[in-house]
Amino acid sequence: MKKILLVVLALAMVLSLAACGGSSAPASSAPASVASETPSSESASAESSSAGGFKEMDEAYLTLAAGANGGGWYIMGAAFNDAWEQNLPVHMTLLPGGGSSNPSLVNDGTDVQIGFTYVATAVSAVNGQFEFEGAACSDMMALGSLNIKQFLAINTTEDFTSVEDMVANPGKLKIAVGPRAGGNEVMFNRYLETANSSLDALASAGADVQYISTNEGLTAIKDGILNTAVNLHAPPMGSIVEALASVKMSFIELDATAAQAVCDKYGYGYGPIPGGTYQYQDEDVNTLYDTVLLVINKNIDDAVAYNLAKVLYENRDSFVAAYAGLESFDPAALADCGIELHPGAKAFYEEVGIL
Repeated sequence: MKKILLVVLALAMVLSLAACGGSSAPASSAPASVASETPSSESASAESSSAGGFKEMDEAYLTLAAGANGGGWYIMGAAFNDAWEQNLPVHMTLLPGGGSSNPSLVNDGTDVQIGFTYVATAVSAVNGQFEFEGAACSDMMALGSLNIKQFLAINTTEDFTSVEDMVANPGKLKIAVGPRAGGNEVMFNRYLETANSSLDALASAGADVQYISTNEGLTAIKDGILNTAVNLHAPPMGSIVEALASVKMSFIELDATAAQAVCDKYGYGYGPIPGGTYQYQDEDVNTLYDTVLLVINKNIDDAVAYNLAKVLYENRDSFVAAYAGLESFDPAALADCGIELHPGAKAFYEEVGIL
């Protein structure tokens, strides 16, 4: 009888200990701890904006139109897409594009929802002016200004002293001007108007005009195929620095009176690429410039636009690390766009006090 009682007591103690152990460490506790340390993008997106988080949004597939492959906008676009995908439930696609062609694509919104352009171009697009006459981009709004001045640089290995000299001697001119409808081609053509010329007119008069990217143009100069390249960029541009290490090129300054006439008509600025920015460029080179802008289709959900703007505002350091041309990017200037802001982006900029 005593043996039976001892066995029963022993069994009771084992069961009691097992029950205590199970209640102190339930099977679900470890995964719950991991989940709290590394929240999913979906749970992060659901946080209250008043608590410093993102607006709740559905998973989204978006396409960003940048510039030519290998150019500054393309590199910036890749950096922005990476940041958006790392912080939001979005899947981004990057496409090459152009400053003058992107607004129409964004306005349509079918294949492209976000794009790079310039402030002056965006104003023309919204108002249906110049190349947008009869095709106003009424469904395009601003996502944010990058506050980056991109200057029209004209580099040559020939003995040209001015654009007017090129116009007077078209047979000597072998020039790369960037893709058609790109910012390079459009701005340069607008300056040529002051000399009663155009790229088509120069080609008809014997100039070799190539509509190729900046990188391709500079490579062609190094190879002796072309002698001049036109490009819009935020100095210093790596491909120009690299080209100057191989071949000596001069920088062509634009005539102040002619340039001001272009500014008055199209809304550009006129100012210097500071002396010493590049090898063989000891003095300031005055030229046209415009400010880079991100535009977005107005039908994009407000929460999505809010979150895209928030990521731009909070990740300057990673952007500059990806592309030195973003050094002048100032998050405090994101709301200075020249055209109407998307309501979602506007709400974020008001919330952080920059609007």
